[in-house]
Formats: sequence, C-alpha cells, structure tokens
Amino acid sequence: MEIRSSKQLYNKLLLIYTSIIIGVVSALVFYFLSSTKNRYLEENLDYTRLMNEEAVAYLEGVQDTARVIHENLYKSNTELDDLLHYLNCDAEQYQQYRLDAYMKSSDIEYKGMDTFVKDIFDTYKNLKRVAFFSYGQGELTAYSGKRELYREHAGEEIRARIESGNLAEPGGFSFLKEIRDPYTMQSAGCMILTFDGERFATIWQYYSRAQMLVYNDSAAVIFASADRFDIRKIMEADRPEEVEEVLGAYVEEKEVGSYHIISYLDRKEAARVPMSRTCMIIGVGIVLAAAGEIFVRWYLKRLAGRLNRILNGMTEVMSGDLRVRIPVDRNGDELDVIAKHFNEMCGKLDEHIQKRYLAEIEQKNAEMAALQSQINPHFLYNTLEAIRMKAVCNGDREVGKMLYSMAVTFRSQIKEADVITMAQELHYCKKYLELFEYRYQGQFQSSVECPREYLTVPIIKFVIQPIIENYFIHGIRMGEKDNHIRIIVDQVDEIYRMIVEDNGRGMTRGEIAAKNKELEANEMKKNASIGIANVNRRVKAVYGKEYGIRIEENPQGGLRVILRFRPNEEEGQDEESNDSGR
Repeated sequence: MEIRSSKQLYNKLLLIYTSIIIGVVSALVFYFLSSTKNRYLEENLDYTRLMNEEAVAYLEGVQDTARVIHENLYKSNTELDDLLHYLNCDAEQYQQYRLDAYMKSSDIEYKGMDTFVKDIFDTYKNLKRVAFFSYGQGELTAYSGKRELYREHAGEEIRARIESGNLAEPGGFSFLKEIRDPYTMQSAGCMILTFDGERFATIWQYYSRAQMLVYNDSAAVIFASADRFDIRKIMEADRPEEVEEVLGAYVEEKEVGSYHIISYLDRKEAARVPMSRTCMIIGVGIVLAAAGEIFVRWYLKRLAGRLNRILNGMTEVMSGDLRVRIPVDRNGDELDVIAKHFNEMCGKLDEHIQKRYLAEIEQKNAEMAALQSQINPHFLYNTLEAIRMKAVCNGDREVGKMLYSMAVTFRSQIKEADVITMAQELHYCKKYLELFEYRYQGQFQSSVECPREYLTVPIIKFVIQPIIENYFIHGIRMGEKDNHIRIIVDQVDEIYRMIVEDNGRGMTRGEIAAKNKELEANEMKKNASIGIANVNRRVKAVYGKEYGIRIEENPQGGLRVILRFRPNEEEGQDEESNDSGR
C-alpha cells in the first residue's frame, strides 16, 4: 500500500513559500515605489532650486546693467550736461541751451540725452523703457524700446510711486538711478530703467515642474506663473517655514535689491510618480511573484515525488520485503543521503537476518564452551597449589616459591576485578619478576620505585606485565650479568606515568620512531608481538586517545617504555566498592 502523506507536507510548504514570495515581492514593490517617489521629489526640488537660481542670476545681471548704464552717463560730460539742463529748464530754455552747445561744438552731430538713450537701447536688447523724471518740473519724459519719445506731466503720482518704490510696469520691472549735478551734488531728477520681464516666463517654461513668483517690496507682482497665492500673507511671513505654510509647498526664496523671487513646488505634486511608472513597477512585481510561484510548485512536486519513493520503500520494508531499493538521485542533498543509508540498512538488515539463526546456534555452543572453560582454570590453580604444598613438604622451598608466584599471578587473572590499585598491580609485577629471577639466577636485577601516596591510585590490571615480558623475550642480554630492569611511578600535571627502564639490547632510532607511529595510530600488525600494542589499545580505550604507551631511548642503553594515564572518578568509586566487597 502506497503512502501519500507527503501531500500534506506539499500543501504546507506551498503555503509557506507562497506567503514568503508574496511578502518579499510586496516589500520590493513598496521599496521601489518609495524609492521612485523620493527620487522624483529630489529631482523636482533640484529643478525648483535651479529655476530660482537662474531667475536670480537674470535679475542680478539686469541690476548690474542698470548700474553700468548709470556709470556710463557720468562718463560723457556733454550727454550729462544736456540731461541736467533738460531736467532743470523749461522747454524753451533747454532748446536755447542745445543750440548754443551745438554752435560751440566742432562735432557734426550733437550728442545729448537722445544720443545716450539710442546707444543704450542698441547695446542692451532687454531694455524696454527709459524714463527721466524732473523733480523741479514734475514732468516725466520716457523712451520706449522703439526709441519713441513722449513727455507728460505726471506730477504727484510719479513722485509718489518713486517715493514708495513701486516702479513696476506692465510686462517689466524697473530700477531707479538718481541724476545729480556733479559739481553741486544737487539732485535734479532720476532715471528709471525698465527691463523686459518676459524672461521670467521663459525660465519658468523651461523648469515647468515648479511655480515662480516675482514681486517687489511694494507688493507689486512682476511675474506669477500661477494665481494661487496671497501676496500680503507672503510678505507678512518672516521665516521660510511660514512662507511654505502659506503656499503649502516646498519653497526656494531669494532677494535681489527690492525684488523677491520665490520658486515653489506644491507638496501634493512634489513626489507624485507618473501612473505609467507605477503600473510598470506593480507589473514587474506581479511577474516576479508568478515566476516564483511556478518555480516553487515545480520544485515541491519534484520533492514530493522523491519523498513518496522513500515512504513507499519504507512501507515495503514494513511488509517484510528487504530487497527493495530506493533510486538515489545526484542532487547531493539530505534526501539522497537518506535513500543511500536506507539501501545500506536494508542490505545489512537482510544479511543480519540471514545469519541470525546460525548466530543463535553458535551462541548456544559458545555458552556451553564457556561453562566448561570455567572449570579448567580452577582445576589448574588447585593443581598448582597441590604441587606447591608437595614441594614444600619435600623440602624444596625454591620450587615452592616459584609455584606460589605463578599461582598468585594466575589467580589474579581469574579473580581480580578489571580495575585494581597501583599497589596490587606492582605486587603482581614483583611476583612475575620473581619467576624470572629463578629462571635467570644471577643475570639481572629488578627494582620498583613508587611513592606511598600513589599506591591507592586505581588502574586497569596487567598493564606492566606485558611490557616486562617483552623485555625478557626481546631485550635481555643473555651473555651478560649486569642486566637491570627498573619500574618507576610518578606524576606530571595530574597525569600518572609508569616507566619501565632497562639496559637491554634496545632498538634503533628508526625502529623506535616506527613503533611509536604504530602506537599513536593504535595499530596492531599481524604476525608481530602484540603485548605492548594490546596494552596501548586497552589504555586508549579506557582513558582516552591522548594517553597510552610511548617508547624512548634510554641514555644508559636499552629502552624506556612510558605508560601515561589519568584515572577517572568512576574508577576510583569502583575500586572503593571492590575493596569494601573484599
């Protein structure tokens, strides 16, 4: 029976991934819309600032032009004198002055105020009107851009406008320059220079994203691109923030003399993103979400198929068929690892079951053999005791001692626990050495050095005996009488060391290095002496890989075999319980 429970996982993952895709895409759309809005705002503010700067530059340039025209008037004495007589005299007196001045002059053409006006109109194309007002006569004489002359008696009206500073003209803006007699410094009148204001409209049309307002201190509006303002409220505002509040816009404001230039951008329109750009961003987000959803569905269906194969294989194994194998893809992910381990498990489990019946039979036979083997050591030990007692009764005490040492060693292997004290281990070593003292009488000496405080240290049994045996097999010099073996126990940095030193045949440095490499790797070679390797493996298994046996060259000849270990707390507790049991 197939298991389709992966469908539930598929739906859960599909819901999670779909939610993640929608959340991520929505966040991206919101981010890009917000970023685009901020970019449009910064761009529009830059346009507003640039428009204001260009309008200010134009106004400052015109102001400089008015100053230059005024300075040029004082550089020509004939033109200045003609203008002063025109402002101070009536028409008949002025005509008489012109005639007299022309007669005295050697020039063919008379250079008077008309010549001056003609020259400045030819030089400055944005000059719209030039007017001269006589304070004494109360008359205004004006020249248009076509150099048309008209003279009118304006009287108090013009005087009031001059005093208030309201010199604005339709389609233009004006600058007033005083005309003084250079000898008496008396003011005879003034010159009013009116320039074309259409340049402001041209600037605004180029930077059409913002609005522009130009006015003077008398509240006369020179140019306004829109009529949504109250000039009185704007003039009453003391700070830029108040002007922004009045206009409801972002404001750039500058002053040039008595003129004010305000460029402002409506707050509602400042960051408005075009509908086409908004639709494009939302459309891209929808496409990304759809593409992500298609990919997730394809991936999850593929994942569900792989899960179904694993679940179906488990179902077949549960029914008892261990020959089933799951195809392993090459994705390198956890599912491939599971499938691979599942196949290995089925193979090993099938092999295990095939051998199970034979193993049970072999186990029963082994139990019988073990029961039988328990009888043999006890029989051998009792036999040794009987022979020893017979030797003692016959007066052969030396043979009796040898049999006693052998019986003690043999009994320790049978009865003692796996973990004993240092004192017990050294006692068994002494008994083992006594056997060889009888065998090699007069050929070697032995010594054991162990501080009293180390005698109760717990250690696994029979770790020194194989090392001693290895010396008697490979190291003792049979033809010499000064053989010596020494057992030393010490402690370095909480690590105990049992050192076996001898002055035997030893090993070459290459052989020592090779043997230490084997001991470090915990290897046991076949057809080789396994005594030291066996002890090294036991020590590493009990105390850890950082402990074990290392062989060094003895400076006095022979070898130094160093066994390092560090007792565990559990060993100490086991030893105490063994002592209490004994």
